[in-house]
Amino acid sequence: MKLKQLIILLTSFLLIIVLAACGNSDSPSETDNDNSPEDTQTNQEETEEEETTGNEDTASITSKEASETAEAFLTLVADEDFEGAAALFDDTMASEVTAADLEEIWDQLTTDFGKFAGYDYVDEQQVDGYYSILYEGAFNNQPVVLNVSVNGNNEVGGFFIQ
Repeated sequence: MKLKQLIILLTSFLLIIVLAACGNSDSPSETDNDNSPEDTQTNQEETEEEETTGNEDTASITSKEASETAEAFLTLVADEDFEGAAALFDDTMASEVTAADLEEIWDQLTTDFGKFAGYDYVDEQQVDGYYSILYEGAFNNQPVVLNVSVNGNNEVGGFFIQ
């Protein structure tokens, strides 16, 4: 039993590491301190432009739309349509996790926990322009938390398993 718990822990840790790599940082390097006046002006103009045009990740969808996308994603994964599920990824997620990666993760989960039996909605939060929707998934009646993050463009920007 301890070996199974260790495998589950390591699989979860690996999944979190892979999906954490999907994060996006637009902040400048801390070592980039040689800003000329032109650079500063350009940076100010870019900041003003971003403020007026808005951020693509700003939640411009409803909670219901985000939930529908998250549930469509989970259904595609459960039906083992990994290409279809990956088609819902945003650009950052798609560049980090392929359909084959998603299939490998799902296969590992079903190997560790057994057959997927379904999921139930638990809660949702809106954070930094993303809806983070939590579901309780059941693999042979073993509960697992499935967290699907949906951006303002109604794309899956994260998939976490706890």
